[in-house]
Amino acid sequence: MRITPLPEFQSEALLPGQDFAPIERLIRDEAQEHGLELHTGHGRSIWCQVEMGEFGAKRRGDGVLVFARAHRAEWLGAMQQAISEHLGQHLPAAAAALRWPSTADAGKPPGNFSLAEVVGVEPLCPDFLRVRLAAPNLHRLATEDSLHFRLVLPQPGDDAPEWPRLGANGQILWPRGDKALHRPVYTVRRIDADAGWLELDVFDHPGGRAAHWAQSARPGARIGLLGPSGGGIPQAAQLMLAGDETAWPAMARILESRAGSARGQVFLLGARPGYPLPRPAGFRICHLPGGTAALCALLRDEPPLPGSYLWAAAEKSEIAALRALLLETLGHDRAQSHLAAYWSA
Repeated sequence: MRITPLPEFQSEALLPGQDFAPIERLIRDEAQEHGLELHTGHGRSIWCQVEMGEFGAKRRGDGVLVFARAHRAEWLGAMQQAISEHLGQHLPAAAAALRWPSTADAGKPPGNFSLAEVVGVEPLCPDFLRVRLAAPNLHRLATEDSLHFRLVLPQPGDDAPEWPRLGANGQILWPRGDKALHRPVYTVRRIDADAGWLELDVFDHPGGRAAHWAQSARPGARIGLLGPSGGGIPQAAQLMLAGDETAWPAMARILESRAGSARGQVFLLGARPGYPLPRPAGFRICHLPGGTAALCALLRDEPPLPGSYLWAAAEKSEIAALRALLLETLGHDRAQSHLAAYWSA
């Protein structure tokens, strides 16, 4: 029986004739992979809690009702799209039948999508570029309960890109083929929504599509912003932050926000820790060139203090190993952790 209140913003979609078992298995696998809090209702419903809200499914007649519930209105579209894409990867027939209730908006841009222009790009340190974007209506990205968004980048050399729009079934329709858009997730490093700008820091590494874009981006170039995408600032008084280069901008944002109100440890899991990370009083910063393996070894010898919050982000398989150690071997409270896969090898 449910004992917690429902998130305020909700959307449901019926999959007629769909067997409940594969949907249930897919949600269980997702919870296992990402360490999500899983709930079930007498074999007739299943749902996972995430920072944005919750998602799940329940039996409905001879079909399945899938649902998204968000704490903020602007998060609902992102959750709907995530469900649609995940079904498309694992149960394409179910994804094809999915109909979110928004037919009146067919042809319009998604509510959490907007366009921005490049203001400038400059080197930040040997391995990072700082990009400033200008756009109206950035307030949805200016909160501390969601640090991330998706860049929506056209193909290189495409001067007339096609942007996403809503289909008659309420799902986002993305251009395909030579008009396909690249959608990497980034941290809002700095933002002034009233002035109409935000900055992001791009890790400049070989083969990175976003890094290649940042290297060649010129003022006035138009790109898309989709989000917010969840992942807020942890509010615990005792923090342990760890991450490779892809996570350092998010760690910097957390340290700036919690300066003077929290204390703890910071572990930099990259080869060259040259990123300009804030160093507030009460935090001890340590470089672990051995990466996540070195962090796991350290945690085996010195488990996190009870009540401390462990925030970590790195490569997918490395986060899986850290999650197994922290939650299964050490028995750390699942609610006191945020373990995110920022990229896959």
